[in-house]
Amino acid sequence: MGETKTKILDAAERMTQTRGINGFSYLDLADEVGVKTSSIHYHFKTKSDLMLAMVVRIENVFGGGFDELQASIDSPQQRLREVVKLIQGYVKDDKFCLCGMMTAELQSVSEDVKARLKSFFKQFQDWLEKQFKEMKRKDAKGLAIGFMSGLEGSLLLARLHNDPKIVKKAVESYFSE
Repeated sequence: MGETKTKILDAAERMTQTRGINGFSYLDLADEVGVKTSSIHYHFKTKSDLMLAMVVRIENVFGGGFDELQASIDSPQQRLREVVKLIQGYVKDDKFCLCGMMTAELQSVSEDVKARLKSFFKQFQDWLEKQFKEMKRKDAKGLAIGFMSGLEGSLLLARLHNDPKIVKKAVESYFSE
């Protein structure tokens, strides 16, 4: 991927996580990156194309991150704690989960973006379910949905109160038997 395209995606991701997808324009993005809006349009003809590229990129990053956690950490509980730390980091940076933010503005995304968002959350849910199965927990699928929902919901409250500990408190019960 070219340097300009990467800078555009980085800035768009940051803006989406802090302002939402309707909280910035291509002009805002061009100013942030230091290019003309025509450069943004060259790489991403529409905002929908830009959103799709962001979701695909984050899906690839998280997919690789899940694989890395699986390979490098023996305990499923510790893997889940690492995910909690990641989400807590969003609060410290005054951000929200990229895919969560886009999902909150679902009426503004294309069907292609919606399909990729579903794919991202399905990948995340499947990975979480695997962790709960490894922990020998009953209803691993239900626990995965609850854990993911707890993370996303608690992130809203944690940002509101500027307290990353809220995220951990919301999902603590998932670590016990």
